[in-house]
Amino acid sequence: MIISFIIILFFAIFIFFKQNNINSKRIDEKPSKLSNTDISEPKFSINNDTQKIYITAKEGNFINKNEILLKKDVRFKSNDFSIETENVIFDRNNQTAKSKTKSLFKSKNTSITSDGFDINEKGNKIVFYGNSFVILK
Repeated sequence: MIISFIIILFFAIFIFFKQNNINSKRIDEKPSKLSNTDISEPKFSINNDTQKIYITAKEGNFINKNEILLKKDVRFKSNDFSIETENVIFDRNNQTAKSKTKSLFKSKNTSITSDGFDINEKGNKIVFYGNSFVILK
């Protein structure tokens, strides 16, 4: 009878420690980080009569109904050029874009680094702002 009691007691202690170990692992697990991003990896395009400009980014947040703040690795790419920057405000209705962060424009024979840019007239007009450095090949 005593041996049975010791075996049952040993088994109960073993189960208690196993359950306690499992519970401690659940507490140690870090909860997944919730993002403040409205759109993950957004993709848009600006369409005009002669070309399409594709826009990609890592994150996007709605500013209002038409404007979206694109963040992290924002890229504008067409057959003729590409622009890379970190933050852009994109207007979906007017198909315009504005950036006040360092930007790099690349085309076949030209590269431009600037402190920002505006894309207007559905991509037909790009204005670079701030300190700009132009390389013509």
